[in-house]
Amino acid sequence: MRRRFATIVGAVLIAVCTALPARDLGVRGAVWPPLEADLLASIGTELLELERSGELQRLEDEAAARARARIEAPEPVAGIAPATTDRTRLFDPSVTVENDILGPHGAVIAAAGARVNPLAYRPLTGSVLFIDGTRPAEVRWALAEKTPTRIVLLAGRPLELARTHGRTFYFDQGGVLAGRFGLTSTPSRITQHESLLRIDEIALRTADVLRTAGVLRSADVLRSADDAPGSADVEPPAADIDPPAAGAGSEHMAKDEENTQ
Repeated sequence: MRRRFATIVGAVLIAVCTALPARDLGVRGAVWPPLEADLLASIGTELLELERSGELQRLEDEAAARARARIEAPEPVAGIAPATTDRTRLFDPSVTVENDILGPHGAVIAAAGARVNPLAYRPLTGSVLFIDGTRPAEVRWALAEKTPTRIVLLAGRPLELARTHGRTFYFDQGGVLAGRFGLTSTPSRITQHESLLRIDEIALRTADVLRTAGVLRSADVLRSADDAPGSADVEPPAADIDPPAAGAGSEHMAKDEENTQ
């Protein structure tokens, strides 16, 4: 009974309130204008002061320099070291589709849960070389590659190398490709092998690369340099002198296949 009475009273109040017309009751009490300065006007005043003092130009120049530095010398990919031994492995680039991929007219291109290999639709022509652009030996190796290639830096200055050698150098921003393919050593070459990707890690037998990798001590390098008159380059023993040619790593791959069988 009490709940019904409250409901009736509420309905009556709503009806009365909606029936009353709105009126201007005027102003009651003292009214003062706002004392705070207009926000947009304050910002404009500060900008004009910064411009007159030259501070605004300095800030703009610093921002442009930082952006230019990030483009010229991107952050190197972490966890990458010179290859100290030749190694070949195969990589399956297939991905599992999470949601249906539909065409322009609603046709299902790939259903959710399906395994799709991109190489089945667009083969990899040529090769992709991943190098450390701060190591001249790796840059020379990549430029000497005879097959059509794309050179991707994991460290270094891509624009400077492009200006020097007159060709495009890419950069693995954020290490996305290195993470995808599990790259930890340079130089590395990626080519297509049937429906898989073949990844060759190439050990360059040069003193500067071996020294960077920690294989040669500085004292060993200096002693070897003294034994080689007229040359500042140091080479390891004869068995390791020849660097792998284009396509190197096939011998290691054959051995891996024999072991698998």
